[in-house]
Amino acid sequence: MSKTQEIKYILRALVLEADERKRVHEIASFFMLKSNSGDSDIKISIDNDPLSDCPVGYQYNERKEDSCFSHIDFMNPNVGQVTIEYVMSIGLVQSSPTISGIENILEEMQGLTSGEIWGTEKTIGVAAAVVMAVNTSRHSGSVQAKSTNNGKIYIGYDNSVVSTKWIAELQAGQSYSFDDWRGTIFAIASAAGQLLGYGEH
Repeated sequence: MSKTQEIKYILRALVLEADERKRVHEIASFFMLKSNSGDSDIKISIDNDPLSDCPVGYQYNERKEDSCFSHIDFMNPNVGQVTIEYVMSIGLVQSSPTISGIENILEEMQGLTSGEIWGTEKTIGVAAAVVMAVNTSRHSGSVQAKSTNNGKIYIGYDNSVVSTKWIAELQAGQSYSFDDWRGTIFAIASAAGQLLGYGEH
């Protein structure tokens, strides 16, 4: 996996009073100003650089391998209070992300508030059965064996799942979750009538 794919972004919010200068200690290698509620650009200084105007969308990227800055000074030249939002990353960013691209990443990190798929518990027997169908919009999913089960449930990626080929073995009350698979989820049980709760979003 490339470093670009491993990047983790963090969203911060900061309130600055009129003419206030504030230092924020951040260990990071990437900075982007996402929003500014004021009419004038704020000013920033990364580490000990001189203060300079910072328009929304401005980004700073430490290009050196394993090198990070340690603090940012923010200064509000507006006549009133402003709220700014900025994005940080510790990883070495090798491309130039846009604000809309960053927003998509942050939305995925924060989770969803709609679009969930779940329903009445499924009865799993000794023949492989589909628990979740292919869902190319899936962000994550989870399954849990009911606490009153008297057998085991085996989870797999296709209908070849058996008691000796599985990705999760669930005894009563145990669960399994994932956030990197959008394909089908199958299950088979060691005995008939085992119950399985499920959900995805």
